[in-house]
Amino acid sequence: MKSKPKHQNLKHFNTFSLDSYTDHFFVVRNFEDLKFITNIFEDYKDIFIIGGGSNVILKDYIKSLVIKVGFSGIKIISSFEDTVLVEAYAGESWHDFVMYCINKGWYGLENLAFIPGTVGAAPVQNIGAYGIEFSRCCYSVVAWNLTNGKMVELPAKECFFSYRDSIFKQKTYKNFIILSIRVILSKIWNPNIEYFKRNDYFVSRSLKCLVDINNVISIIYNTRNSKLPNIKEFGNVGSFFKNPIVSKDVLLNAIYLFSNLVFWKIGEDSYKVSAGWLIDNCGWKGKTYGKVTVYEKNALILLNQGFAKFDDVMRLATFIINDVYLKSGIRLEIEPRIY
Repeated sequence: MKSKPKHQNLKHFNTFSLDSYTDHFFVVRNFEDLKFITNIFEDYKDIFIIGGGSNVILKDYIKSLVIKVGFSGIKIISSFEDTVLVEAYAGESWHDFVMYCINKGWYGLENLAFIPGTVGAAPVQNIGAYGIEFSRCCYSVVAWNLTNGKMVELPAKECFFSYRDSIFKQKTYKNFIILSIRVILSKIWNPNIEYFKRNDYFVSRSLKCLVDINNVISIIYNTRNSKLPNIKEFGNVGSFFKNPIVSKDVLLNAIYLFSNLVFWKIGEDSYKVSAGWLIDNCGWKGKTYGKVTVYEKNALILLNQGFAKFDDVMRLATFIINDVYLKSGIRLEIEPRIY
């Protein structure tokens, strides 16, 4: 007999470790489950598809139908002389997938190693780190449309990837369940180290260390550990705020107020500003509200100090957003999705 959606505490399904309850939790493990969900999803006002929970902030109670995708597996679709087209199913661990590819001699995703979460979340957020975004290697995304019960393959250009965004965050695609991703990877080792050059990582190190990919992975691991807390020790979602993208006029106003403002030019009239620098220089590093704290090593990160509530998280985030805007004229945007 087919199991039905059930009551579930989602604390262990979100890396911020917030207690969040639903009466409508269902794990999709096969196509029969997909057909079952397709037949019942219209009985619910909304659906929430959860992966590794590393980029969500959950309310105390979720009325939506909560779907956990349990598909797993990795396979080669096509192999060419210098490249390979690889498919990974949504339930796979993202980091495990990256390491699997590296061990096979398929390159392109290595800067995204150690990012928590599942493969299925990668295109939704267009995850990125150290100068690389998921969209750089994406060939297509395979999804299930609950509205008509059909599978669809969306080429990368139709996913409309941008900074921490994609079409899968839009209401039009809220009823799509991502089943797998397909990525084009290189068989030739050609590391992307522009981020590390900009941040003077190699001032005291030789670029020769990049000949060995194990050294690159070690560098990425050490860099992440120096800036990011262990989610097993303190609940968090990594960067809580996006680096804002602003016009030249907004930037010049902020520079007038903060002469040492950290920013990067990304277009003719477009600049990306360091959200962490703004939060730190507005005096928020180490500040606490309820059981939520701004991480002392990285002001971009909020930490669950134990038994934090949804309201604690959102109030502290709102205080920070309002204060930074008042002092700099730049409005921050929350990066994780709020449910």
